[in-house]
Amino acid sequence: MNHEVPLTIELFPGGDDEEFRIASPREIRFIMHDIEKQASRAALYYDKRKEFILTSVVDVDDDGVWLDASQSHEENIKIAGSGRCIVVSSHHQAKVQFEVEAVELTELEGLETFYIPMPDELLRIQRRDFFRLHLPAGVLKCRLQLGGNPPRERLLRVRDISRGGVALYCDEHDADLQPGKTIERCTMRLDEDTELTFGLQVRYFSITPSQTGKGRGCAGCRFVNIDGKTEVLLQRYITMQQKVQLL
Repeated sequence: MNHEVPLTIELFPGGDDEEFRIASPREIRFIMHDIEKQASRAALYYDKRKEFILTSVVDVDDDGVWLDASQSHEENIKIAGSGRCIVVSSHHQAKVQFEVEAVELTELEGLETFYIPMPDELLRIQRRDFFRLHLPAGVLKCRLQLGGNPPRERLLRVRDISRGGVALYCDEHDADLQPGKTIERCTMRLDEDTELTFGLQVRYFSITPSQTGKGRGCAGCRFVNIDGKTEVLLQRYITMQQKVQLL
């Protein structure tokens, strides 16, 4: 199944983005030209990632990229003066993300646009290790057993799941689920008779802003300390749900 790439910012623990990092100028130009040809949507995050606009790449040359501006001239001026920004788009079902020091408000064919220099590097994020099953909200929940005195528990909704890990909806700035953190004991009930027990390590964290200003977080975690029986039960569940979705 073909799922639209979410235009959310991904955060990684130090150095863990290396496998996704592209620094070849030729490859970066190729990707940006491809994004323009595909007319892929993009999100431009500004004001310290607290605000964003949806946009698209409208032109590319060897030196830079032009993005659609918003319909509000006042907002465009605010974006141009906000300093460092992050651009998130997609390229053949992979997320593309890069930072720019600033955007310049200019005109292209009589319309306001943002110009940014061609990035020196970008992240092209694609995870193909396992089939990822996207679930309707509330179908699965994961219980985290956290430390502290007294110990705490949290029950979080599952966004998607695979044999390798799970993505959990959480708070925008969730201290319990920062990249690199390991939670030793978690449980997930697949049905009345089947409960899985495993550990989780947070690999990345993304934020989906809203127009109200309060975003929603999502923590991508990999399974740790998972035994063979649990893997079999998990794969059986994913296969069954995949068949249901295809009906």
